[in-house]
Amino acid sequence: MFVIRNWRWILALVFFLCGFAGFMSGVQVTERDLGDANPFTLMYYSLGLFILGGMDLGVPTGGPEWGRSMLWLAYFGAPLLMTTAIVEWLQVVVAHPTRWLRSLAGHTIIVGVNDLSRSIMDKMVGMGTDTQFVVVERDIRKTVRQELEDRYNARCLAGEFTDDYFLSMLRVGSARRIVLASDNDFDNFECASKIIEEKPEMGSSLIVHSNRLRYLREMEHTEVGRSAHTFNSYHLAAQHLVRSVMMDHFRETERLDTVVIAGFGVFGQTVLEELQNIAMAEVAEIAIVDTDAHRRILVAEEQVEMHAGIEKHVLEGDISHPEVWQRLEEAVNLNSGMPLVLMVTGSDDENLRTGMWLSKRYANAKILVRSQRDSHFAESVAKSSGIVTFGLSQVFQESMPDEWFINGTDSVL
Repeated sequence: MFVIRNWRWILALVFFLCGFAGFMSGVQVTERDLGDANPFTLMYYSLGLFILGGMDLGVPTGGPEWGRSMLWLAYFGAPLLMTTAIVEWLQVVVAHPTRWLRSLAGHTIIVGVNDLSRSIMDKMVGMGTDTQFVVVERDIRKTVRQELEDRYNARCLAGEFTDDYFLSMLRVGSARRIVLASDNDFDNFECASKIIEEKPEMGSSLIVHSNRLRYLREMEHTEVGRSAHTFNSYHLAAQHLVRSVMMDHFRETERLDTVVIAGFGVFGQTVLEELQNIAMAEVAEIAIVDTDAHRRILVAEEQVEMHAGIEKHVLEGDISHPEVWQRLEEAVNLNSGMPLVLMVTGSDDENLRTGMWLSKRYANAKILVRSQRDSHFAESVAKSSGIVTFGLSQVFQESMPDEWFINGTDSVL
């Protein structure tokens, strides 16, 4: 299948042929005698239409009507096409990275285009931090580039961000801060390592994300771990949820509480870890439900010591299956007091559906339902179902320490 890759070349050929056909049909011009002109001369005049638009030839006259029409089309179309090409070329020259990168200073480099990097930029915009965002990714689609430019007034640059030459282009030494939030943990730490080696003073301005909490903990004693701010977004968000929403609930209840964690990924594991750290005196028992619960408990125990002071119940199964909750009822009395149930699996729709079902089954329970992003639909359902919904991206945004984004050189509106 033939695909036209450059419409401008096609139009140029069309306008050239229109002008040449008009001249060959016998059409004359008011400022020049073309009566004895040969075809090569007429081709030359047709090409000249792209530059002067016929201003040196005068207006078409005589000849057949169709010939004059074609020549008039070339008179207007050829110079207009040339003008648009020149304007576009100038835009490319002005916007070329090598031009604006040289003037960068006090900017914030964001590596990675995902929900995490957007949350970080939203946080900084909400704080009123006055800085130029430079968003870097190996490949940035045109629609995404347009979104980032419109939404954050960001400059976008595609390239290999672990490459030494590319890093030098970004002027990391003049940056106010650098956020490494790509989806590849190794690349984030590789990039951070190169920056710290080249510019050790930039360590306190480096914010490095790890998608895997286990990997992050293994890297704590490396040069990057000691120098930069390293974090896992699920870990931060879970800590914030426990310290705010969950602790408020515990203080409102008179008796020791029952907590059910449905979904034991990084987020659920961090909730359990934080409960053990700060809520030992508030919780009587914890139930953990996950399709891979036993293995994940072993992984969690490998990283964090499990306290024996809180009774734990581990059930392996799909949260959407009623049998799982029937087995849970045999171990935990969810009809007593005000148990706190967290629906925090990676499936937003199952969290919401099962949370609604549980709210009907256990009207006394407080049910928190997680979604990846803030959801208008989930919020509207929550009002009528008696559940509480929260978007992970919003909780993470609230959990990030403000001091990461403010230093002595920052201007905050």
